[in-house]
Amino acid sequence: MRRVLQAFIMVITISAQAFSVSHAFEFKGFADTSLTKSTKDADSDRYRNGSFAFGAVDLYFAESLDEVELLSELIVTTTGSINAERLYLGYVFSDQLKLRVGRFHTPLGFWNTSYHHGKQLQPTILRPEALRFEFEGGIFPAHSVGAWVTGRSRTSAGLLEYGIQVANGPKIVLSGSNKVLNPNNTSDNNIGKAVSFNAAICPVMIEDLKVGVSGHFSRVKDDTATPPLMADVNQEIYVAAFTYSPGNVNLAGEYFNIGNRAESDKNYNSSAYFGLITYNLTEKWVPYILYDKMLINESDPYFQTLNTKDVTKTTLGVRYNISYMSSLKGEVRAVKRDNKDWNEFALQWAIAF
Repeated sequence: MRRVLQAFIMVITISAQAFSVSHAFEFKGFADTSLTKSTKDADSDRYRNGSFAFGAVDLYFAESLDEVELLSELIVTTTGSINAERLYLGYVFSDQLKLRVGRFHTPLGFWNTSYHHGKQLQPTILRPEALRFEFEGGIFPAHSVGAWVTGRSRTSAGLLEYGIQVANGPKIVLSGSNKVLNPNNTSDNNIGKAVSFNAAICPVMIEDLKVGVSGHFSRVKDDTATPPLMADVNQEIYVAAFTYSPGNVNLAGEYFNIGNRAESDKNYNSSAYFGLITYNLTEKWVPYILYDKMLINESDPYFQTLNTKDVTKTTLGVRYNISYMSSLKGEVRAVKRDNKDWNEFALQWAIAF
């Protein structure tokens, strides 16, 4: 599988170089470094000890050749490996109809498709708990591999955005001693395809408001040989989301309902949500507060396999924009995970280049 992926990356890179001979070629990168210190009851030794860390290096390539789009986002991880986080070819029929084929972010809510891997882009140091990436213990596939038809259209009611995606169903794999989700990059381990949809509107009656709904339906298989093995689960995820930016204030919120049906036809429901308020005090200083919560059904075999627990987290932070390309963020967090609670203090310096 790794050889196929490397070959695909090589083809994309050669194509990008060929395109760049006669067309503007966009190349950008992102990097960050951070310090995190937790109080004694935290569930991570490294944070209890207080740890400096450098993040992954994000290399972003994009090119447009008339109607053809090419995008590649490669991550050089802290262990030196290279992962293709986004890699797709697209064809723009019109603003109302675009086709993309490859690997992209699953269109669930707004955050997952608005903020990618570069920390400089997102307002906070961490993503909300429900939106953590697969390798971080995420609760649904943040990435998908397949085909995505999307577009937008201006109507008398407002600007409409829409899309539908057909992709490989996710699977569960081992990452060290933990079981995590994987989007199935080069094959599918069951005949059922994952289907996602998204729809949103920016209504003309309320300026700066955007509301949307989205969903994801898939069959998840435990692809490890490590007991206890989870029987296949049919999963349905529904999301409601909004953003609203009156004046200097920016409000955002998303609600997730996750339904898993086991082979016994027993249904399990869990939920998660977050709310974010940022205030542009000046162009440089942006204080914010993020509240996020996950309420997990402990009997759900899917979450038992991923070892997901209830989480409540309140984050108070401030962002200082050194420039358009660089920022410092400082945060204080109150965290409760399962039956433990603790505080964290974190600093991050993020750049784009």
